[in-house]
Amino acid sequence: MCGILGLLRDRPDDDPATFDRMLDTLAARGPDGRGVESFDDGRVRLGHRRLAIIDLSAAGRQPMSNEDGSLWLTFNGEIYNYRALRRELAAAGHRFRSACDAEVIVHGYEEWGTAMLSRLQGIFAFGLWHRTRRELLLARDPLGVKPLYYARYPGTFSFASQPKAIAADPRFPRAIEPAALRDFLAYGYVPHARAIFRGMHKLPAAHYALIRETDSTVEPRRYWHLPEPEPESDAPARDWSWRLRDALGTATRSQLVADVPLGCFLSGGIDSSLLVALARPHTVELRSFTIGFAEAASDERRHARQVATHFATTHHEAVLGAQDLRTRLTELPEFFDEPFDPNGPLPFMEVARLARRHDTVVALGGDGGDELFAGYRRYDSFDCPAGWNRGARRQLWRAWRMAGLPGRRGGADGDLARYFTFEGCLDDDAQRGLLRPRFMADLPDTALDVMRPFYRDDLQPIDAARRLDLNLYLVDHILTKVDRAAMAHGVEARVPFLDPQVVALACAVPLAVNYARGERKALLKLVAQQHLPDDLVSSRKKGFSSPLESWCDPAFAAWREARLADGVLLGLDILEPDWRAALRRLAHAQPARAERAAWLLLTAELWARHWLDEARPASAGTLPA
Repeated sequence: MCGILGLLRDRPDDDPATFDRMLDTLAARGPDGRGVESFDDGRVRLGHRRLAIIDLSAAGRQPMSNEDGSLWLTFNGEIYNYRALRRELAAAGHRFRSACDAEVIVHGYEEWGTAMLSRLQGIFAFGLWHRTRRELLLARDPLGVKPLYYARYPGTFSFASQPKAIAADPRFPRAIEPAALRDFLAYGYVPHARAIFRGMHKLPAAHYALIRETDSTVEPRRYWHLPEPEPESDAPARDWSWRLRDALGTATRSQLVADVPLGCFLSGGIDSSLLVALARPHTVELRSFTIGFAEAASDERRHARQVATHFATTHHEAVLGAQDLRTRLTELPEFFDEPFDPNGPLPFMEVARLARRHDTVVALGGDGGDELFAGYRRYDSFDCPAGWNRGARRQLWRAWRMAGLPGRRGGADGDLARYFTFEGCLDDDAQRGLLRPRFMADLPDTALDVMRPFYRDDLQPIDAARRLDLNLYLVDHILTKVDRAAMAHGVEARVPFLDPQVVALACAVPLAVNYARGERKALLKLVAQQHLPDDLVSSRKKGFSSPLESWCDPAFAAWREARLADGVLLGLDILEPDWRAALRRLAHAQPARAERAAWLLLTAELWARHWLDEARPASAGTLPA
């Protein structure tokens, strides 16, 4: 993994120092080297911060070119099938200078054009400059594991792995995008193509874009779609489990390619434990890393130790406690340069820190398993028809489901709004009491509209929810969390569950197998039973998150309130002066949602203090410690 950056100026630019400063904001993503190439009197610049994984020699330095220097690449990611592609391209006459995977992209584009993207099996984001055509190709992997942002502003087009690199350009005007802040308060992350800075965008997963210097707009084009569900199959669940075992085993082995030590992020659940089981026979040493908590309700170290002992990994643990909370929260915006719900990132930052402390640069993670195999508890709630989701009726429905009695439940009006109640936080109406009317006046859509293009009401509700999660929640919450937290410490996180063959198989599995009799991850558990101790397969997963609510003592609550009461959001006329009353009203009706809203507001405030420091009111400098 690496950090990438590129600039296209509309006139000669003799200021390489600015580009260097922008590139060095990505130093944590690539601590092993840096490279810069400049063309046309500085009109075009490409930069790269390297995290050396494959071919550690200088031959793997980027930006890298083809034989005649007409194509130049800056690349972040890993191409797992690069050896097969290399053989095919070499047979077609292409000459390679390195042994690294990135070089197949340069020659692959020469040979196949944008059709090359469908041949790549891996995780990637890159910029490829065609000097002859004066054309830039940007592309991002099918599931959005690696990030890519871009912006057009006066005299400049830029792209980068993270917003911070673009925001470091003095020509880029730092201002909040209102719709993105609304989306953050709705979901806990900024979804899909939006970015928190006005004028900046994400390239969506599975998209590419061709940019010419004369283009005034960028038009991303999708090159890959989630596979369509197959017709209901009569194949028994055991047959599906064998197919999944083989696909996941192949994916795991392919992702063990590295010239540096390998590890696993081990949470104690089925997903990461199964990856340890599949990887261990193919490694001389496998390291495992776990973060625990003093609070027993959130701690899974016992389960992780059980797996580590069973498979003889070199195991390491650390504990994250309430005493670390303020420090970790205030450092979070530097690495999560968009506002992000802190619950997941806090432990993941620590487990990545732990891995790097033990000289481990590559780690496998179990991300994607919940979305592919119906693992979230909210799917149980969404499975219930409207009006059956509380009290005795919900218990009756679950009993019927576990007995295999209900048939196929079709979609219903209001299902999308219902799903927001399980996954979302503050809808537009709730936000109107917290945000100033003029700040929300010109929003182009509603929070619910963000989900609408990805919701398939022709599918059974749980399948519709899974596909929605694969398009939004997985990409912009789970994978963003993993990327930012791991890259903050120069660790590459790999995700075997998101191998294209595993994804295709998961999308084909009938719901009756994936969610058999209401059992979450029913199919994956059949595979896990072949490799893991029985008690671990049957144990209840707590989730790799931190016990924030129990850490919010009166002193911390006062600290949180002080930051909001005299901060940037109020100074910029974004937060309502009477925001406390709005939170009290929400707490009266929905206490848990009000507490989460307070966390999200604090996160947005800490982000604004870090990235919009010039907009802070004068009094903000006197905040209590």
